[in-house]
Amino acid sequence: MNLVDMALADLSGAETFPLDALMTLRQKWSEARGPLLEVLNKFASGADRSPENAEKVFFGLHLLAEKRETEAWAPLLAVALEGEALYDMIGDAASETLPAILLSLYDGDLAGLKKLIEAPDGDEWGRVAALECFCALAVRGAFPLEEAKTYLAQCFESLQPRAAHPVWYGWQGCVALLGLTELEPSVARAFRQGFIDKNVLSFEDFQAELRANRAESDKSELFDERGLKPIDDALETLAVFDEEDEDLEPAAPAENKFRDIGRNDLCPCGSGKKYKKCCLGSA
Repeated sequence: MNLVDMALADLSGAETFPLDALMTLRQKWSEARGPLLEVLNKFASGADRSPENAEKVFFGLHLLAEKRETEAWAPLLAVALEGEALYDMIGDAASETLPAILLSLYDGDLAGLKKLIEAPDGDEWGRVAALECFCALAVRGAFPLEEAKTYLAQCFESLQPRAAHPVWYGWQGCVALLGLTELEPSVARAFRQGFIDKNVLSFEDFQAELRANRAESDKSELFDERGLKPIDDALETLAVFDEEDEDLEPAAPAENKFRDIGRNDLCPCGSGKKYKKCCLGSA
């Protein structure tokens, strides 16, 4: 067994964060690229959806993102469009690092990105990540900001479901980040119609964010501060999932109303889903 095969094996079932394995794969990228794409394609096709393969894909996607391997775009999108399969594949990364992964792997398939945003059966946090990726691409000059504004306006009329759902948190967040005061009335309607749970986010919170961002001349800096930027260092990005490092982090501030809710507890919004798969990304 060569070093790359050994490193791949170490990505699954490891009791500690597989730092050495990740560094090996990064250093031997010409040899590691193909196998990492293979495990992703096996998951996407359904050929291997074992927990062991999913762990390899989870770590591998971050490395593929760092290396801008756009071949990973199509299989990742296919899994996200399935819905629950995305969480099975990358777990909490769906609500934490997926926007950065999408930005890094984007291959120019704007139609595919919009398909995920609009997919009623797509993974809910995958749809949020796709929205954030779409707006970040506009800020980075992939297409005109006016096009992004027009699309977000259309989304208010067409996005499903017409009920409380994470995709609406993502939508209002993008409107606020881009400082689109023209769409403030639509966001107000979304709140009135119950698309956004006022117990998690108030319209006043949205307005404050909108005003602050409207005054910022460099929107790309705002997106960078939120982590909505391509991955340049996979190990640094993956550090958020290093449980040993998490033990060293300071406790959440007292004003955090979700501080007593565990990631696996039922979400307080009443959706019936686990907190980590529902409102965690909006808290």
